[in-house]
Amino acid sequence: MGYRLPSISTIGTLSEEAKGEVLNNLFEPHDSIVRYLKPLFEQSYKDYDQFIDSALKRFQELDPHSELAKDIISSHPRLGVPRGTELSEHSAKEQENLQGDDGVVVEFSRLNKLYESTYPGLRFVLFVNGRDKESVKSVFKQRIERNNYELEVRDAIEAMCDIAKDRAHKLLSKL
Repeated sequence: MGYRLPSISTIGTLSEEAKGEVLNNLFEPHDSIVRYLKPLFEQSYKDYDQFIDSALKRFQELDPHSELAKDIISSHPRLGVPRGTELSEHSAKEQENLQGDDGVVVEFSRLNKLYESTYPGLRFVLFVNGRDKESVKSVFKQRIERNNYELEVRDAIEAMCDIAKDRAHKLLSKL
């Protein structure tokens, strides 16, 4: 990961391209996220955690059933995909613990399909960094069984922001 986040004090003066790079590195590279969060660059922040907290508030304003909410949440890759599947550099690193033999891939594929049929238009998003496969599968199953679309959108958005904070801390530690 060669990218380094710019100083939070300069965030409002970044070029449009640099703003997109910030968002693509904190979240997943996706045009809808960049467009939706661009207004955040008009404010100042004490740190990236505060910036991401503002992103969380903005995401929470979305109608959970809107196409935009679905598009933003589905920007995250499926969990437990086979080796060689194209993932962002950050997601590939974060999902290393979920890689395994064909049986693991088949189980995660089954869970992804079941999840996506339970929550049409969404992808399962979980801050997996450091969790083992069994822990991730357990949360996966609990959230499928819960079968509550609005809570699922809330949890997915919160997970996206938890992931973004972790990425920010890692990208800032490179300074």
